[in-house]
Amino acid sequence: MPSRPLYYEGAIKKDDLQDRTLRELILMRNWIYARAGNTFRKPWLDEFFRAQAWYQPSEKMDEKKISARDKENARAIVDFEAALGQPDLEKRRDEVLARKKAGTATTEDDIELSLLSQRLGTWLGDTGGAVAATPLSDPSKLDQLLSMDDLNTLSRRDLRMLRNTIYARRGRPFDSKVVKSYFKTAAWYKPNAGYSDSLLTEIDRKNIAIVRSVELSVGGPDHENPDFPKEGWVWQA
Repeated sequence: MPSRPLYYEGAIKKDDLQDRTLRELILMRNWIYARAGNTFRKPWLDEFFRAQAWYQPSEKMDEKKISARDKENARAIVDFEAALGQPDLEKRRDEVLARKKAGTATTEDDIELSLLSQRLGTWLGDTGGAVAATPLSDPSKLDQLLSMDDLNTLSRRDLRMLRNTIYARRGRPFDSKVVKSYFKTAAWYKPNAGYSDSLLTEIDRKNIAIVRSVELSVGGPDHENPDFPKEGWVWQA
């Protein structure tokens, strides 16, 4: 069976997304921005796109190269990712772990386990894997004070999700559809209708401040509304 492309000039259909790995889906939506010269903080994304002959990273992404169709396709990919439920993600997890046990896993499988860890809320990788755990893929790291090294491979989208993870661990409900869909598959997330920021610990508050400082250093946090027209964090890395 021939491999499917990762970039579509026409409208993406559901069949184009069906049975894609999380890694492939992320490559698909970031291909759009890579074509415009976007740079990537995630090592595996940076390595992938730098291996493409057409890729020309730039200090400032050329947004004129992102068409209306590109934006529609990026949103379609994000919506498809968000709709993946816990049973589907657990099935994907079990398939990758089976390959790890059989000794047939690839570097791509290590990346996939890291991405599945983020969605399921439990670190599934190992110290010998190609991808190290981050506070986003291993939320237990948030029990300690974060360092800048913990955050230097996280994208603006990741940083937004990580900051919300700190609140989510204390039960904060969310209005944003994107954030709600992100946490709905995390086994540890229990929304609390009576949530208040008084539930945050001192470490939580310090970690929120640290994440915010890094967000500001990479261009600032984007708009919280998932339907805000310029909210690129929804679609990018």
